[in-house]
Parts: sequence; C-alpha cells; structure tokens
Amino acid sequence: MRLRVGRNRIYLVFIYLAMGLFYLSFVLHDLQNPEPVLWATLGFVLFVLVSHDAMLRIISQATGHYRQRNELGYFSAFVELNRKIHNFLDVEDVLVLVNDALRHHIQVRQIRYLLARDVPTRQQETVEETEDGLELRSWGEGRGGAFHDARFEAEVKARARVMSFADALPAVQAAFGETGTNLLLPIMQNQRLLGVLLLGRSDNRIPYTEFECQMFDYLANQLSIIIDRIRVYAKVLQKTAMDHAEKMQVMQSLSANIAHEMRTPLAGIRGSISGLEEYLPQLLESHDYGVQQAPQRFSPIREGHLQKLRATPRRIMLMIDQANTVIDMLLVNLKGNSPERRQLDVVRAAAIVEQAVDRYPFRSGERERIHLDLEQDFSFLGVESFFVYVLFNLLKNALYSLQSAQKGEITIRLQRGSDFNRLYFRDTGGGVDPAILGRIFDGFFTTKSDGTGAGLAFCRRTILSFGGEIDCHSMLGEYAEFIIKLPLFERHG
Repeated sequence: MRLRVGRNRIYLVFIYLAMGLFYLSFVLHDLQNPEPVLWATLGFVLFVLVSHDAMLRIISQATGHYRQRNELGYFSAFVELNRKIHNFLDVEDVLVLVNDALRHHIQVRQIRYLLARDVPTRQQETVEETEDGLELRSWGEGRGGAFHDARFEAEVKARARVMSFADALPAVQAAFGETGTNLLLPIMQNQRLLGVLLLGRSDNRIPYTEFECQMFDYLANQLSIIIDRIRVYAKVLQKTAMDHAEKMQVMQSLSANIAHEMRTPLAGIRGSISGLEEYLPQLLESHDYGVQQAPQRFSPIREGHLQKLRATPRRIMLMIDQANTVIDMLLVNLKGNSPERRQLDVVRAAAIVEQAVDRYPFRSGERERIHLDLEQDFSFLGVESFFVYVLFNLLKNALYSLQSAQKGEITIRLQRGSDFNRLYFRDTGGGVDPAILGRIFDGFFTTKSDGTGAGLAFCRRTILSFGGEIDCHSMLGEYAEFIIKLPLFERHG
C-alpha cells in the first residue's frame, strides 16, 4: 500500500500532535489514578480514527485544495452525464444538463459556452446570459474581446485538445482572463470547430490533475458527437419543412385550379336540373293525360321507370353536392389553416355529429351502417364547419375501410368525462397496420393510391387548435377507433 503524503495530511499531523501534547499534560497531572487515564487514552485513539477523514476534508476546504470526489466519483458523474445528454436533440437542453452536472457534481463554478454559428439554438443570435446561467455566444465578426477574437479560434483549432492556462497560447489565455476561467474544452468534429467550453473553479490557482483532464476530454468528444448530430438533424428538418411547404404550395395551386374547373360545370348542371325539377312533374302529368286520352298514340311508361324519373333531379342534386363536398374537403385539408382561439364558438357535440351525418353524401346502403350513441352530449369551444370536415374525413376513411374489408359498421359515441369529454369514432373494417399506425397523422402520408395524405393531418391540426387531442387505436383486421378528446366547457351566466 502506497502512503500518500501531502500538505493537508502534514497539517493534520500537526493538529493531532498539538492535541496529543494537550492530552499528555492532562495525563501527567493524574498519574495516581490509572483507570481514567486508560479510558482517556482509548477515547483519544478512537477520536483520531473516527475524525481522520472529516478533519482532512475540513483542512482541505480551508486551504483550497479539497477534491470532493475521488477518481471513481468523477468517472461515475461523467458517465451518468454522458448517458443523459445523448437522449436530447436540442443544444440548450444538452448544455443545461452539462451546466448542472459540472456545477453540482464536478465543483466547476464558472462555465462559458461559445458555439459555431451554424449550430442550431432556440436563440440563434443570443449573447446574453440565459435563465440557466448559460452564456450562448456564436462565432462572428465585429464582436470585441479575446472571447470573440479570430486568433482565439485559430489557436483552439491548432491545439485541438483540452487546454489549461499553463499550456494555452496568448489569445486563449486572454479569453481565460476575460471570462474568469482556466480550462478550455474544444468541441470538434472532422476538423471543424463546433464550439468550446471555458471552465473555472472557485480558485483557479488549483491545477487540474491528469485524470480530470482525461475526463473533460472524454466529455468534449461526446459533446462533439451530440452537437454535430443536432446540427445535421436540424438541416434535415429544415429541408423536410421546405419540401413540405413546396408540396403544399403545388398541391394548393393545383387543387384550386381543379376546383375552379369542376365547380363551373357543376354550377351549370345544377341550374339545368333546377329547371328540370320544376317542370318534370308537369311533363309526367302530361304523359299520364296523353296515355288516358290517346292510348293508341302514347305508350305508357312502366311505373318503375316513372319512379326513377321522378327521383332523377334529387339524385343528380345529391351527386352535385357530393362532388362539391369532396372539393371543399380537399381545399380545406390543403390550406393548412387552423382557427385562432378568438374564432372559437360554443358547439354542441351531438348536434354537429348529426349535421355531419345528414350532410355527408353517402352512397347507396352506406348510411344504414352508421350507428350513433349521442346520449352523453356535451359542449366545447370550436368551429362548427371545421369539426364537420373532421367528421367528413373520418367517415370517408372508415367507409373506404369497410368497402375494402367487405364488412363492418361505424359507431360514433359521445362520452362525458371528469378531465376531458370524448368522441369515439370506431369502424369494424380492416383496421390499421401497426407498422404505419404512428404515421397516419403525418402530412402527405397515405396508403391509398388516390389519396393526398392531407385528411388526418388536417383532423389533428384542427383538434389541437380546439385545445384537444386525437389518437387512434387499432387491431389489424378487426377495428380502428379514433378518440377525440376535447376540453371541458361549462356555460356561465
């Protein structure tokens, strides 16, 4: 076993010697009574054994040479910090964790961060200190002080390792003086400098041990991996957002043109059908009169055909309404608009469900497969037309699922709750594949050959604007159930 001798231990030995001399003076005055002397000796020995570590820590703190953690403690703290920071994709969150760990576990008192300009932060141009005590600064020209000097960047890249004041070049030493720090951690990836950490203790005259420098170098390497990953991820997100916006713009323009081209002939057909609807009863009466008065000249039309003729205007109007509804849904889904809070009105859930079902352009036999359970009616803040289109989207998808599975029914049920009121929309068609269940609300994601992928994204955006949530549970081949949670609303006054 190696005996470690240091300044603090020498101080402790002198303290124990002084206490020993005091003890001897006590013993010499009472040599006639050996029993108390024996107990006092045992007590002194026990005191030395028990108080050794505590006394050494007190002396170390008083002299400024105290290390609260040994090497194993340091290693454990850095490993735990590394485990946590790899779970985040936000630079500020990562640095908050680093800041807390260094301050509370590694006894670092002064921390300054300098980030490359292309590293994404929530406050891209920030220079001020944040609530967490992090000073996030970006590389750039026109900023004074050694902390922003170009020479500082060049010296950090030249050394590319953890530097203390003793082995730092002049610009880095000037930055140490400006920031009250004495250790620099470079964050580099592929010869690119992503940022630096400048660290300082309460007493910067205390040198860092070789082990501590190794641990800080390990931290800098892990931060370089994380920050580079965040930077690349931000670029991917930016490109994805640009692609999404470009797709939306193209589809909005296309859909607007198609809607215009379709509405014009539909309006013409509606006008023609209005005239037919007005005069068809008279024409049929004339037919009946002609058959009665001149049966040899006018052949009677079978009753089944007459019924179809009488229903033709209504059937054509229904198909026109169906086409206009599809156009409206497409335009609303692609506009990407959500109502603002001040636009919300009080809406009754049961009434809006009934309205959506009444207005939806069902095909033959589809309406009979819809079952409503609206006894637990409730009110919520929303926009009637937007919620109708949400239900239209769900109906359209559910009917498609029933048609594909050649089975099933649809149930729409309301339920009041203590935290949220809920609308359950369940179809027992083909269900949703678990592999894609987590993506169905993403924009432009669709499994239909003729789908746009805008419908469920619109539903989610709309429900969120009402302060609610929408989720989907499904079992492939059995059912799919959408649960819409809406905030409680009570009318006052």
